[in-house]
Amino acid sequence: MLSICIPVYNYDVRTLIKSLHDQALSLDVPVEIVVIDDASNEEYRKLNREIAEHDLVRYELLPVNAGRSRIRNILAHKAHYNWLIIMDCDSATPDELFLKRYLEQTNGNAVVCGGRTYLDEAPADDTFLHWHYGTKREVRTVEKRSENPHQSFMTNNFMVPKTIIKQIPFNENIKGYGHEDTLFGYELMKNGVPVKHIDNPLLHVGLQGHDEFLEKSREGIKNLAFINNYLEDGHELEKMVKLLAWHKRIKRLRLCGLFSLLFRLAANPIEKNLVGRHPSLLLFDLYKLSYFCKNRHQA
Repeated sequence: MLSICIPVYNYDVRTLIKSLHDQALSLDVPVEIVVIDDASNEEYRKLNREIAEHDLVRYELLPVNAGRSRIRNILAHKAHYNWLIIMDCDSATPDELFLKRYLEQTNGNAVVCGGRTYLDEAPADDTFLHWHYGTKREVRTVEKRSENPHQSFMTNNFMVPKTIIKQIPFNENIKGYGHEDTLFGYELMKNGVPVKHIDNPLLHVGLQGHDEFLEKSREGIKNLAFINNYLEDGHELEKMVKLLAWHKRIKRLRLCGLFSLLFRLAANPIEKNLVGRHPSLLLFDLYKLSYFCKNRHQA
């Protein structure tokens, strides 16, 4: 009935797996937990080895890193059951009813998204930027997410019929970090697959330090530029991604060169603001837009 699919890379998943396993045992349907390690460092492989002792867990190790898109396709291929719950490894379940709420949604054919949340208390270390961005931009109510269901799709926490993910797999041309969820949501929309949003968030606990967060953000922008160049008709994607819509406007005004120059001149002072205790998300938007202009033809 339910295959819980978790790709792991350099993260201790023991607490998450224990929580999911306990919940799965309380359900009256067949459940498996499929965990695949995507060539993590040996220290994390040693830590996570004990999860294989749980009855419902299948734990496999990849010798070579597959990447965020391909490993999700591998998980879908290895899953035995007809409904797949795919989640990020750096997550925590909010309560003991997480799986039950998804189980109640298995009477349709929609992709179901549970959402994301963060701890209420701001961290005092260098993960503050990630927490601040996440709480202000990624945490949204069911009602808000449902206004643009495909645009609001996120890979961190969703349930999908196996038939759909076999028909519309993650695009393995997307390498590195970022925006594989944007392209998957776009493909679902293009193929007429409904996306339903429910109130069943996972807590994002694996926050990145500000240097890593900015690096991953830049990597995601490069992926977005690749996707934008990759699609034959990107008009619908421009409607889904605000950054692309803004890029379209400044392109019409022939200002892309100016924004590209802006990144070269202003990146360092903007980064100084972002790593401080009062980061401006408007400056972060400008940072990403100017970086996109700089890299739009290099992807």
